[in-house]
Amino acid sequence: MKTKLLYITILSILLIPACKQDPSSYCPGYSTNYQTLIASAINQTPYFNNEAFNTLSFASDKGDTVTFVKTKTDSSWYCEDDYSNANCPKKNANCYQIIHNTYKTIKGIGSFDVKIFLYNELGYNILQIVFNNDSYKVDYNLIGDKNTIGYRQKLLFNNRIFFDVLEIDSTFSKSNIYLNKGQGLFRMEYFFSNINWTKL
Repeated sequence: MKTKLLYITILSILLIPACKQDPSSYCPGYSTNYQTLIASAINQTPYFNNEAFNTLSFASDKGDTVTFVKTKTDSSWYCEDDYSNANCPKKNANCYQIIHNTYKTIKGIGSFDVKIFLYNELGYNILQIVFNNDSYKVDYNLIGDKNTIGYRQKLLFNNRIFFDVLEIDSTFSKSNIYLNKGQGLFRMEYFFSNINWTKL
């Protein structure tokens, strides 16, 4: 009798793992969701719809000039896995479109690059500009918004007036940049090098 009871106990212990439900059987299937930029989002910035922005020139207050020409526009995706269900492996991937302009330097020394992309499902249209290897990101919807910190109704630079300007302080107060919807990035002020650049 004791041997039979011991046998039943051992068999029960061995069968317990087999009775557990496989987590994949109650987790949703893995899927990939793609979110594309709509035309109205792309058209918010002149870099992608205005031929005048195929060539960009900036002059420094030291007398230097740098000119960039757009060489290509391409599209790509960045994806983020969703781990919202702790009992499951990754639930799905959310992929967001990036539109990217690549520029070549044809005069002077410098670099320029611009992208627009959806930040996430909230729909923020982020404009990322790289000027001379310094990267700046801004929610393009905030440019011209009078309720945004950094909004300036008008500013005067090099005897030119710019309206509905957004001023952004870079990380560690390394520089200030100035943008508006008509000119895009039109002014950079570098504090440590004491050199300022203005779009021509």
